Amino acid sequence: MLSALRRSVCIKNIVLSIMDILEPELIWVDGRCYRFYERTAWNNIHTSAPYTEDMELNCSNDESETDIEIIPSDSGFSHSFYVPKVFYARIIGAKNASRKKLENDTKTTIYIPKRGEDGNIVIYGNERKGIISARNRLDLQIETLKEMKQFTHFLSIPLNKKDIIDKFNCFKNNVLEKYGKTAYNIDNSIFQTPEKLHITIGMLKLFDDDDEQHAVEALTGCRDYVIRPILEETGPINIKLQGVAIMNDDPSDVAVLYAQIAESEKLQELVNKVAEYFNDIGLIQQKDDNVKLHITFMNTTFKKNFPGKYKKRYDASEILKEYKDTSFGETIFNQIDISILGSAPPNDYYQSLGSITF
Repeated sequence: MLSALRRSVCIKNIVLSIMDILEPELIWVDGRCYRFYERTAWNNIHTSAPYTEDMELNCSNDESETDIEIIPSDSGFSHSFYVPKVFYARIIGAKNASRKKLENDTKTTIYIPKRGEDGNIVIYGNERKGIISARNRLDLQIETLKEMKQFTHFLSIPLNKKDIIDKFNCFKNNVLEKYGKTAYNIDNSIFQTPEKLHITIGMLKLFDDDDEQHAVEALTGCRDYVIRPILEETGPINIKLQGVAIMNDDPSDVAVLYAQIAESEKLQELVNKVAEYFNDIGLIQQKDDNVKLHITFMNTTFKKNFPGKYKKRYDASEILKEYKDTSFGETIFNQIDISILGSAPPNDYYQSLGSITF
Protein backbone atom coordinates (compact mmCIF):
# COMPACT_ATOMS: atom_id res chain seq x y z
CA MET A 1 0.00 0.00 0.00
CA LEU A 2 2.76 2.45 0.99
CA SER A 3 4.80 1.55 -2.09
CA ALA A 4 1.82 2.23 -4.36
CA LEU A 5 1.24 5.57 -2.65
CA ARG A 6 4.87 6.54 -3.15
CA ARG A 7 4.65 5.60 -6.85
CA SER A 8 1.49 7.69 -7.17
CA VAL A 9 3.15 10.73 -5.57
CA CYS A 10 6.24 10.27 -7.75
CA ILE A 11 4.17 10.10 -10.95
CA LYS A 12 2.20 13.19 -9.89
CA ASN A 13 5.43 15.14 -9.29
CA ILE A 14 6.80 14.11 -12.69
CA VAL A 15 3.59 15.21 -14.41
CA LEU A 16 3.68 18.56 -12.60
CA SER A 17 7.32 19.01 -13.57
CA ILE A 18 6.54 18.33 -17.23
CA MET A 19 3.63 20.79 -17.07
CA ASP A 20 5.97 23.40 -15.60
CA ILE A 21 8.33 22.94 -18.52
CA LEU A 22 5.64 22.90 -21.20
CA GLU A 23 3.69 25.80 -19.71
CA PRO A 24 6.25 28.13 -18.07
CA GLU A 25 5.50 31.65 -16.89
CA LEU A 26 5.35 34.24 -19.65
CA ILE A 27 7.11 37.51 -18.94
CA TRP A 28 6.88 40.75 -20.92
CA VAL A 29 9.85 43.13 -21.21
CA ASP A 30 9.53 46.32 -23.29
CA GLY A 31 6.78 44.79 -25.43
CA ARG A 32 8.62 41.48 -25.96
CA CYS A 33 7.39 38.20 -24.54
CA TYR A 34 9.52 35.32 -23.20
CA ARG A 35 9.05 31.94 -21.64
CA PHE A 36 10.44 32.34 -18.13
CA TYR A 37 11.66 29.13 -16.46
CA GLU A 38 12.77 30.65 -13.18
CA ARG A 39 11.02 28.96 -10.23
CA THR A 40 9.92 26.03 -12.43
CA ALA A 41 11.07 22.46 -12.90
CA TRP A 42 13.47 23.60 -15.63
CA ASN A 43 15.93 24.73 -12.99
CA ASN A 44 15.99 21.21 -11.59
CA ILE A 45 16.96 19.80 -14.99
CA HIS A 46 19.18 22.50 -16.48
CA THR A 47 22.04 24.17 -14.69
CA SER A 48 22.17 27.15 -17.03
CA ALA A 49 20.52 30.45 -16.18
CA PRO A 50 16.81 30.90 -16.99
CA TYR A 51 17.61 33.33 -19.80
CA THR A 52 19.61 30.91 -22.01
CA GLU A 53 19.08 30.82 -25.76
CA ASP A 54 16.78 27.81 -25.99
CA MET A 55 14.38 29.43 -23.55
CA GLU A 56 13.76 32.58 -25.52
CA LEU A 57 10.35 33.13 -27.05
CA ASN A 58 9.46 36.31 -28.83
CA CYS A 59 5.68 36.44 -29.05
CA SER A 60 5.80 38.92 -31.89
CA ASN A 61 8.36 37.35 -34.20
CA ASP A 62 7.48 39.63 -37.10
CA GLU A 63 8.69 42.60 -35.08
CA SER A 64 11.60 40.93 -33.33
CA GLU A 65 14.16 42.69 -35.51
CA THR A 66 12.46 46.07 -35.62
CA ASP A 67 11.39 46.83 -32.05
CA ILE A 68 14.93 47.68 -30.94
CA GLU A 69 17.19 50.17 -32.70
CA ILE A 70 20.19 48.49 -34.35
CA ILE A 71 22.70 50.82 -36.02
CA PRO A 72 24.74 49.53 -38.98
CA SER A 73 28.38 50.54 -39.48
CA ASP A 74 31.36 49.53 -41.59
CA SER A 75 32.41 47.00 -38.95
CA GLY A 76 28.99 45.48 -38.29
CA PHE A 77 26.09 46.53 -36.07
CA SER A 78 25.57 48.03 -32.64
CA HIS A 79 22.70 48.52 -30.21
CA SER A 80 22.68 50.80 -27.13
CA PHE A 81 20.24 50.64 -24.22
CA TYR A 82 19.91 51.86 -20.65
CA VAL A 83 20.40 49.58 -17.64
CA PRO A 84 20.54 50.80 -14.01
CA LYS A 85 24.14 50.64 -12.76
CA VAL A 86 23.13 48.53 -9.76
CA PHE A 87 22.88 45.54 -12.13
CA TYR A 88 26.26 45.91 -13.84
CA ALA A 89 28.15 43.66 -11.43
CA ARG A 90 25.73 40.77 -11.90
CA ILE A 91 25.79 41.14 -15.69
CA ILE A 92 29.59 41.07 -15.66
CA GLY A 93 29.83 38.23 -13.15
CA ALA A 94 32.78 36.99 -11.15
CA LYS A 95 36.02 37.49 -13.09
CA ASN A 96 33.93 38.68 -16.06
CA ALA A 97 32.58 35.15 -16.56
CA SER A 98 28.91 36.00 -17.19
CA ARG A 99 29.65 38.64 -19.80
CA LYS A 100 32.18 36.41 -21.58
CA LYS A 101 29.71 33.54 -21.75
CA LEU A 102 27.01 35.78 -23.17
CA GLU A 103 29.43 37.24 -25.71
CA ASN A 104 30.57 33.76 -26.78
CA ASP A 105 27.03 32.40 -27.02
CA THR A 106 25.76 35.30 -29.13
CA LYS A 107 28.98 36.14 -31.02
CA THR A 108 28.85 39.73 -29.80
CA THR A 109 30.94 42.16 -27.78
CA ILE A 110 29.22 43.86 -24.85
CA TYR A 111 30.48 47.20 -23.55
CA ILE A 112 29.51 48.08 -19.97
CA PRO A 113 30.49 51.50 -18.58
CA LYS A 114 33.20 51.34 -15.95
CA ARG A 115 32.77 52.55 -12.38
CA GLY A 116 32.24 56.30 -12.36
CA GLU A 117 31.35 56.44 -16.06
CA ASP A 118 27.95 57.39 -17.42
CA GLY A 119 26.33 55.95 -20.51
CA ASN A 120 24.45 52.96 -21.83
CA ILE A 121 25.35 49.33 -22.32
CA VAL A 122 26.31 48.80 -25.97
CA ILE A 123 26.17 45.49 -27.84
CA TYR A 124 28.40 45.12 -30.92
CA GLY A 125 28.18 42.30 -33.44
CA ASN A 126 28.60 41.25 -37.05
CA GLU A 127 25.00 40.00 -37.31
CA ARG A 128 21.71 41.57 -36.23
CA LYS A 129 20.52 38.18 -34.96
CA GLY A 130 23.33 37.98 -32.41
CA ILE A 131 22.65 41.47 -31.10
CA ILE A 132 18.93 40.74 -30.73
CA SER A 133 19.70 37.49 -28.91
CA ALA A 134 22.11 39.22 -26.52
CA ARG A 135 19.58 41.98 -25.79
CA ASN A 136 16.79 39.47 -25.15
CA ARG A 137 18.92 37.50 -22.73
CA LEU A 138 20.07 40.61 -20.90
CA ASP A 139 16.44 41.74 -20.61
CA LEU A 140 15.49 38.50 -18.92
CA GLN A 141 18.50 38.53 -16.63
CA ILE A 142 17.76 42.09 -15.54
CA GLU A 143 14.07 41.30 -15.04
CA THR A 144 15.05 38.37 -12.81
CA LEU A 145 17.37 40.61 -10.79
CA LYS A 146 14.64 43.24 -10.42
CA GLU A 147 12.29 40.63 -8.98
CA MET A 148 14.83 40.03 -6.21
CA LYS A 149 15.01 43.73 -5.24
CA GLN A 150 12.80 45.41 -2.64
CA PHE A 151 10.37 48.19 -3.46
CA THR A 152 11.84 51.66 -2.98
CA HIS A 153 8.93 54.05 -3.58
CA PHE A 154 5.16 54.08 -3.89
CA LEU A 155 2.46 56.23 -5.45
CA SER A 156 0.35 57.66 -2.65
CA ILE A 157 -2.64 59.90 -2.06
CA PRO A 158 -1.87 61.68 1.25
CA LEU A 159 -4.78 61.75 3.70
CA ASN A 160 -3.04 63.51 6.57
CA LYS A 161 -5.81 66.09 6.93
CA LYS A 162 -6.74 67.44 10.37
CA ASP A 163 -10.31 66.10 10.34
CA ILE A 164 -9.19 62.61 9.31
CA ILE A 165 -6.29 62.60 11.79
CA ASP A 166 -8.55 63.68 14.66
CA LYS A 167 -11.08 60.93 13.90
CA PHE A 168 -8.33 58.34 13.53
CA ASN A 169 -6.84 59.34 16.91
CA CYS A 170 -10.28 59.04 18.49
CA PHE A 171 -10.64 55.56 16.96
CA LYS A 172 -7.18 54.54 18.15
CA ASN A 173 -7.71 55.77 21.72
CA ASN A 174 -11.12 54.09 21.98
CA VAL A 175 -9.82 50.78 20.61
CA LEU A 176 -6.85 50.79 22.99
CA GLU A 177 -9.13 51.56 25.91
CA LYS A 178 -11.65 48.80 25.10
CA TYR A 179 -9.55 46.14 23.39
CA GLY A 180 -5.96 46.89 24.33
CA LYS A 181 -5.73 43.75 26.38
CA THR A 182 -3.87 40.47 26.09
CA ALA A 183 -7.04 38.69 24.99
CA TYR A 184 -7.25 40.82 21.83
CA ASN A 185 -3.50 41.11 21.32
CA ILE A 186 -3.76 44.82 20.52
CA ASP A 187 -1.32 47.52 21.57
CA ASN A 188 -0.18 50.95 20.45
CA SER A 189 2.58 49.64 18.17
CA ILE A 190 0.26 48.20 15.49
CA PHE A 191 -1.50 51.50 14.71
CA GLN A 192 -0.55 53.66 11.76
CA THR A 193 1.17 56.97 12.51
CA PRO A 194 -1.66 59.54 12.03
CA GLU A 195 0.48 61.84 9.86
CA LYS A 196 1.19 58.94 7.47
CA LEU A 197 -2.42 58.06 6.59
CA HIS A 198 -2.69 57.52 2.83
CA ILE A 199 -4.05 55.52 -0.08
CA THR A 200 -1.47 53.45 -1.98
CA ILE A 201 -1.93 53.35 -5.76
CA GLY A 202 1.07 51.17 -6.57
CA MET A 203 4.59 50.15 -5.58
CA LEU A 204 7.73 51.11 -7.50
CA LYS A 205 11.33 49.93 -7.77
CA LEU A 206 13.60 52.84 -8.71
CA PHE A 207 17.29 51.97 -8.80
CA ASP A 208 19.14 55.18 -9.68
CA ASP A 209 18.80 58.86 -10.56
CA ASP A 210 17.68 58.05 -14.10
CA ASP A 211 14.90 55.79 -12.82
CA GLU A 212 13.79 58.46 -10.38
CA GLN A 213 13.74 61.14 -13.07
CA HIS A 214 11.74 58.81 -15.32
CA ALA A 215 9.18 58.32 -12.54
CA VAL A 216 8.87 62.06 -11.87
CA GLU A 217 8.36 62.76 -15.58
CA ALA A 218 5.79 59.95 -15.74
CA LEU A 219 3.87 61.49 -12.85
CA THR A 220 3.70 64.82 -14.67
CA GLY A 221 2.58 63.09 -17.86
CA CYS A 222 -0.05 61.16 -15.93
CA ARG A 223 -1.41 64.42 -14.51
CA ASP A 224 -1.67 66.02 -17.95
CA TYR A 225 -2.93 63.08 -20.01
CA VAL A 226 -4.89 60.96 -17.52
CA ILE A 227 -5.96 62.79 -14.35
CA ARG A 228 -6.90 66.22 -15.65
CA PRO A 229 -9.14 64.87 -18.45
CA ILE A 230 -10.97 62.70 -15.92
CA LEU A 231 -11.42 65.56 -13.45
CA GLU A 232 -12.64 67.87 -16.23
CA GLU A 233 -15.37 65.32 -16.94
CA THR A 234 -16.29 64.33 -13.38
CA GLY A 235 -15.50 67.47 -11.41
CA PRO A 236 -13.85 67.27 -7.96
CA ILE A 237 -13.72 63.77 -6.47
CA ASN A 238 -14.59 63.37 -2.80
CA ILE A 239 -12.76 60.84 -0.60
CA LYS A 240 -15.01 59.76 2.25
CA LEU A 241 -13.70 57.30 4.85
CA GLN A 242 -16.44 55.15 6.32
CA GLY A 243 -16.36 51.80 8.07
CA VAL A 244 -13.51 49.33 8.56
CA ALA A 245 -12.59 46.00 7.01
CA ILE A 246 -9.79 43.43 7.09
CA MET A 247 -7.55 41.87 4.46
CA ASN A 248 -8.25 38.25 5.42
CA ASP A 249 -11.34 36.15 6.17
CA ASP A 250 -10.85 35.41 9.88
CA PRO A 251 -11.66 38.43 12.09
CA SER A 252 -10.06 36.74 15.10
CA ASP A 253 -6.68 36.42 13.37
CA VAL A 254 -5.95 39.71 11.62
CA ALA A 255 -2.80 41.37 10.29
CA VAL A 256 -4.26 44.44 8.53
CA LEU A 257 -7.36 46.47 9.38
CA TYR A 258 -8.22 49.41 7.16
CA ALA A 259 -10.75 52.18 6.64
CA GLN A 260 -12.98 51.84 3.61
CA ILE A 261 -13.90 54.52 1.09
CA ALA A 262 -17.59 55.16 0.55
CA GLU A 263 -19.02 56.08 -2.86
CA SER A 264 -15.67 55.30 -4.44
CA GLU A 265 -16.62 54.64 -8.08
CA LYS A 266 -15.08 57.84 -9.51
CA LEU A 267 -11.92 57.54 -7.40
CA GLN A 268 -11.61 53.85 -8.30
CA GLU A 269 -11.76 54.64 -12.02
CA LEU A 270 -9.15 57.36 -11.67
CA VAL A 271 -6.59 55.39 -9.65
CA ASN A 272 -7.05 52.40 -11.98
CA LYS A 273 -6.13 54.65 -14.91
CA VAL A 274 -3.12 56.03 -13.03
CA ALA A 275 -1.88 52.51 -12.22
CA GLU A 276 -2.45 51.44 -15.83
CA TYR A 277 -0.44 54.43 -17.08
CA PHE A 278 2.53 53.53 -14.87
CA ASN A 279 2.17 49.85 -15.72
CA ASP A 280 2.29 50.54 -19.46
CA ILE A 281 5.66 52.31 -19.14
CA GLY A 282 7.09 49.62 -16.88
CA LEU A 283 7.16 51.49 -13.55
CA ILE A 284 4.43 49.46 -11.82
CA GLN A 285 3.64 45.78 -12.17
CA GLN A 286 -0.15 45.87 -12.10
CA LYS A 287 -1.46 42.44 -11.08
CA ASP A 288 -5.12 43.41 -11.00
CA ASP A 289 -7.31 45.76 -13.01
CA ASN A 290 -8.65 47.27 -9.78
CA VAL A 291 -6.39 49.00 -7.27
CA LYS A 292 -7.36 47.98 -3.72
CA LEU A 293 -8.65 51.23 -2.23
CA HIS A 294 -7.92 51.26 1.49
CA ILE A 295 -6.39 53.34 4.27
CA THR A 296 -4.40 51.19 6.67
CA PHE A 297 -5.25 51.84 10.32
CA MET A 298 -3.68 48.80 12.01
CA ASN A 299 -0.95 46.51 10.71
CA THR A 300 1.19 43.94 12.51
CA THR A 301 4.21 44.86 10.39
CA PHE A 302 4.37 48.16 12.29
CA LYS A 303 5.34 46.17 15.39
CA LYS A 304 9.13 45.96 15.47
CA ASN A 305 9.74 44.07 18.71
CA PHE A 306 7.47 41.86 20.75
CA PRO A 307 7.97 39.00 23.27
CA GLY A 308 8.40 35.55 21.85
CA LYS A 309 5.14 34.32 23.40
CA TYR A 310 3.20 37.33 22.13
CA LYS A 311 1.04 36.42 19.15
CA LYS A 312 1.78 38.79 16.30
CA ARG A 313 -1.75 38.88 14.83
CA TYR A 314 -4.75 40.24 16.70
CA ASP A 315 -8.48 39.74 17.23
CA ALA A 316 -10.52 42.45 15.44
CA SER A 317 -13.94 40.83 15.76
CA GLU A 318 -15.43 43.45 18.08
CA ILE A 319 -13.77 46.35 16.24
CA LEU A 320 -15.38 45.30 12.97
CA LYS A 321 -18.80 45.24 14.60
CA GLU A 322 -18.45 48.52 16.45
CA TYR A 323 -16.95 50.58 13.60
CA LYS A 324 -18.59 49.01 10.53
CA ASP A 325 -20.41 52.27 9.64
CA THR A 326 -18.27 54.87 11.44
CA SER A 327 -17.26 58.01 9.54
CA PHE A 328 -13.55 58.82 9.67
CA GLY A 329 -13.72 62.12 7.82
CA GLU A 330 -13.50 63.20 4.21
CA THR A 331 -11.43 65.33 1.86
CA ILE A 332 -11.17 66.27 -1.82
CA PHE A 333 -8.76 64.31 -4.01
CA ASN A 334 -6.12 66.88 -4.99
CA GLN A 335 -2.65 65.32 -4.75
CA ILE A 336 -0.50 62.31 -5.68
CA ASP A 337 3.04 61.80 -4.38
CA ILE A 338 5.91 59.50 -5.29
CA SER A 339 6.68 58.64 -1.68
CA ILE A 340 10.02 57.24 -0.54
CA LEU A 341 9.68 54.07 1.51
CA GLY A 342 11.21 54.24 4.97
CA SER A 343 11.84 57.96 4.66
CA ALA A 344 9.28 59.49 7.00
CA PRO A 345 10.28 61.22 10.23
CA PRO A 346 8.45 59.88 13.32
CA ASN A 347 5.55 62.36 13.15
CA ASP A 348 5.46 63.49 9.54
CA TYR A 349 4.43 62.25 6.10
CA TYR A 350 6.77 60.32 3.82
CA GLN A 351 9.42 62.31 1.98
CA SER A 352 8.44 62.93 -1.62
CA LEU A 353 10.46 62.29 -4.75
CA GLY A 354 7.82 64.14 -6.76
CA SER A 355 4.32 65.45 -6.29
CA ILE A 356 1.42 66.70 -8.40
CA THR A 357 -1.60 68.72 -7.26
CA PHE A 358 -4.88 69.61 -8.93
